[in-house]
Order: sequence, then structure tokens, then C-alpha cells
Amino acid sequence: MKLIHKFFLAFFITNIILVGLMFVFIYSNFAAEFNHFVEQEEQKQVVEVKQQLVQLYAEVGSWEPISHSSQLWRSIVDPKMNPSGPKGIQQNKSDINLSANDEKSISEQQAPSLLWSNLPADLLQTGKRISLYDHDKNVVVGRENVIDNPHIEPILFNNNVIGWIGLVPTSLVENSSANVFLAAQFHNYFIITLCVILLAFMMAIVLSRHLTKPIKQLVFATNELNKGHYDSRISSLTQDELGTLSHNVNALACTLEQNQQMRFQWVSDTSHELRTPLTVLRSHLLAVQDGVFVADPKRITLLINQVDNLNHIVDDLAQLANSDSANMKYQYDEVDVIQVLQQTIENYTARFQEHKLRVNSDALKNAQPCTVNGDKDRLQQLFANLLENTCRYTHEGGQVNIKINKMNDKLELILEDSAPGVLPQDQAKLFERFYRVEKSRNRDYGGSGLGLSLCKKIVEAHGGEISLHDSPLGGLAVKFTLPVISL
Repeated sequence: MKLIHKFFLAFFITNIILVGLMFVFIYSNFAAEFNHFVEQEEQKQVVEVKQQLVQLYAEVGSWEPISHSSQLWRSIVDPKMNPSGPKGIQQNKSDINLSANDEKSISEQQAPSLLWSNLPADLLQTGKRISLYDHDKNVVVGRENVIDNPHIEPILFNNNVIGWIGLVPTSLVENSSANVFLAAQFHNYFIITLCVILLAFMMAIVLSRHLTKPIKQLVFATNELNKGHYDSRISSLTQDELGTLSHNVNALACTLEQNQQMRFQWVSDTSHELRTPLTVLRSHLLAVQDGVFVADPKRITLLINQVDNLNHIVDDLAQLANSDSANMKYQYDEVDVIQVLQQTIENYTARFQEHKLRVNSDALKNAQPCTVNGDKDRLQQLFANLLENTCRYTHEGGQVNIKINKMNDKLELILEDSAPGVLPQDQAKLFERFYRVEKSRNRDYGGSGLGLSLCKKIVEAHGGEISLHDSPLGGLAVKFTLPVISL
């Protein structure tokens, strides 16, 4: 299942569940509150009817006026039938076949005291569901049996039961106005719920597409990277985690593109470096074979030098390959870095004399031992590469200064040589493989362009830093620091 479908189902199902729960809760709460309201209104009307019946009974002394006049009963239980004023009273009285004494009693007590005109409109038609019984529970008006009424209350006068009033609640009556109202509200709520679900459906589609749009871009970009199209980039559409991921993918693509270019350059430079000594070897051997050159000691020495040069390049490539693949082994131990440097300088004494270089290493002679946690062989390789570069690229009769600066928990070593120098824009590039400044420090001196790259690897493996600067002597200054255990 695609991610957009998962997002859609997650949003849509969640919305349906929430809307369904809201519908059930709202309708149930509304029905309960409405039924409670109806019960209160019905009970209120029953109380008012009882009060009027008590007053009528107190005036007449019996239920006979009600049993003889349905209009009087309706005017009591149905507020819409309330008579208004003397005309209404007279009309009710004329509909009742009373004795002269009863009529006189009602006239004297003033029938308006029954409070008919104060009843509200009976929207629930409660009056049609009220029944009246005498004190023996014989029907006066309404249902024949008193037990047919779920709700029965006594009518008291002077603490004596003068009758019974029965009521069938509207919730028990089929097609009652309350039930019809609830059914109408249920229908309205149901329509609203369907509309909300439809809206949730459309919003789920919109949100799913919105959320998956940057993800589709990420998938497309990674597919392009997988195909080798490292120049593809993603336009960041959000500022959230997906935006961060898009930025990281762009950075990864940039890194892969640079690595690809470096790999092409690596192959090109490697083939070029190997081709030079191989071409010299082949040309001289062919010349010897054809009798152009004689295989004398001088010619053989030249060929051996080319083989040595080729072997040097291969060794440098192997060391860099081991360093890149984390296979370059280090045996860390407590090493006196001053002693290692002095020993390496002594080993290069012949080389310095060959190139007529004056070496100023007085700072080492007076220096105290400095212990570092490092690999003695790798540190010796570091110093040898730096001194070898100095011998190769410094003009004959030049000068080399070696300085030491001790700082808290670090030891700073500086190796300065005389002309030729290196432009500032080229200095940082000297740590790149095969990079050399063609005007002064070129392959005519026999270097492979890999020495400083190896030096950088070794210094960083020991937790230090290395940098190149202009030398006060006119050449290049190599400065590197190493963390020490004790000074």
C-alpha cells in the first residue's frame, strides 16, 4: 500500500470515528435533555391541573360538573381551550347541567379563580393523556382503568384523597409530538454527519497529497541518485523534518557529485602518474633493443631510478587506500615526539648534504621530552614525508628551520623552508591527492603529489591539526599540533 493511501485511510478513518462519536454523544445528550425537559413540562402541567381541580372541587364539592361537561374538562387540561373573561365563564356554565345551588356556588366563588387564563399553550398535547378518577378510582374523565396510566397521583383536599389523576407520558405514546421532534432532529443530525464525513473525505485527500508531495520528491531524487545522476536536487517545500531530510539529501547529492568528480580526477591523475615512468622505461628499453642505446651502467641506473619512482607512487597509493578504507593500522603507545623527530632528521642528513641545505634544528637540541599517545612508525613516516618534500622542492643552497612551541596540553611543530614559495590560494589544495603547483613544485622533482595527503591523515589520526603558511624564508611553512600527555 502506498504512503498516500495510508495517510488517506488514517485521516479518513480517524475523522469518521470522531464524527460518529460526536453524533452519538450529541444526539444521546440532546435526547436525554429533551426528555427531561418534556417530563418537567408535563409534571408542571399536571400540578397546575391538580390545583385547578382542587379549587373546583372546593367550590362544587364533587366531580359532577366535569363529568357532565367535556368542554370544562378540556378548558382545564388544555390551555388552548381557556375561556377569556366573563363571556367564557358564562359559556362554560351554560354547558353544565348544574343545580341552582351549585350554579350559585360557582358564581359566588368567581370561576376565574381557576387560573385558566394563566396556562401556556399545550404544544405537547399533555391534556389528551390526562385522566381523572374519583376517590374510589372510578373514572370521571379519560381511560376506564386507572392502571392504564403509568403515572398516577392522588388529589388531596384538606389532607383527604378526593380523587386520582393519571398520565400517560409522551415518551410512551406512539407518534407523539416529542417523538416526532426527536425523529426530525435525528434526521437533521444524520444529514449534517454525512456532510461532515464527505468534507472529511475531501480533506483527507487534500492533506494526503500535501504530505506526500515532498516525499515523492525525495523518492524521485533518491532514484536519480541511484541511477548516478548526482546533479539532481530537491526544492525544499516545508520547514519540518521533511524539509531537513530534503536538505540532507541535497547535501548527500552534492557530496556524491564531488566524490564522483574526485574519483574521475583520481583515475586520471593515477594513470598519468603511472604512465610517465612506464613511458620512460618502455622508450629506453626499446632503444636498447634496437641498438640505439647501449645497456651501460649509466643507462641501467636511469632505468632503475624510473622503477624506484614507479614503486614509490604505488606505495603512496597503497597507503592512501589503506587510510581511506580505515585499514591503516596504528599501534598507540607513549612516544617522545622530540626524539622521533631528531632521529628522522639524522636519517636525512645525507639528503640535506646532497641538496646543499642548511638545517637549523637547535630548538630540538634544547627541548625537553614531549610524550604523546601515538604510533612511532606513523610519526616517523609523517616527519620523513615533510623532510622529503623539503629536499625535493627547496632550491639548492637553501635553508630549513625547525621550531617548537609548547602550549598547555599541545605541542606545535613548525617546519620552514626557503624558496620557492606557494601562493595562498594553492596552499590549501596541496593536501589534495596529486595536486602540485606546476610552476615550481612539479613532477620533474620526482614527487607523486601524495605525500602531504598522507601527512594530513596521520596528523588527524593522532588528534592534531596541520596547516600550510608562507615561510619567512621565502618558501613554505608547515605547522601542525599534536596533543601531548606531558611536557
